[in-house]
Amino acid sequence: MNFFDKRINWGLTDVILIYLGIVVAGVLFSTFSPDIITFMYFKGIEPSEINLFLVSYLLQFLITVLLVFLFVLLIRGNKWKDLGINPVSWPLFVQYGLGGGLFLIIFILLSSIPINYLNPDLSPQLYEEILRSVQNKYQLGLLFLSGALLAPLSEELFYRGMIYPVLRRYLGVRGGILLGGVIFGLAHMDLWRALPLSIGGIILCYIYEKTGSLWPSIAAHGIWNGTMALILIWV
Repeated sequence: MNFFDKRINWGLTDVILIYLGIVVAGVLFSTFSPDIITFMYFKGIEPSEINLFLVSYLLQFLITVLLVFLFVLLIRGNKWKDLGINPVSWPLFVQYGLGGGLFLIIFILLSSIPINYLNPDLSPQLYEEILRSVQNKYQLGLLFLSGALLAPLSEELFYRGMIYPVLRRYLGVRGGILLGGVIFGLAHMDLWRALPLSIGGIILCYIYEKTGSLWPSIAAHGIWNGTMALILIWV
């Protein structure tokens, strides 16, 4: 039996509530940022732009994982394996995880050519700005870890592990993969980069569909993010 043949017991309402929870958490972080800065001072942490970014990144990761855990595992009574946290064979991991990551890198690099041609003055993403402003290896390591590990873990858990099966149930495999990718692209709130990000999301949904495990898509996503971060640092 295919992994996705098992009927899931969470739906669009759960997805929407979790997304709203993530948005509300972001708004609260901005609202209480002065108090957060004071707390950082109290703990001996410099409230620099980089450190604030790292704190917000960590909080977003924790909120996303905790909300998915609350709605899918605690309320709905599922297990982590129902979200795709399943073991996968090494050949599949290499083919779809490592191979998929390499494919994503090539695709994103090629897609940047027409985007830069059409809009040469395109503003960099916040992560890129923060990454280019690092002052030491410690900050660089934390930023790299955030982009190459924390983001893939939380985003794959939510967008592939939770959202894709819901879309697949209503739209079938092709429709679920397509809309799942588009939602992922639009969620980044970047009009010019929405198309390549959406196609990247489609590829990650395809990887999850073919393997029935999030580990290959997490690996591919991490390779994508990590390699792009290294390119930004070195170029």
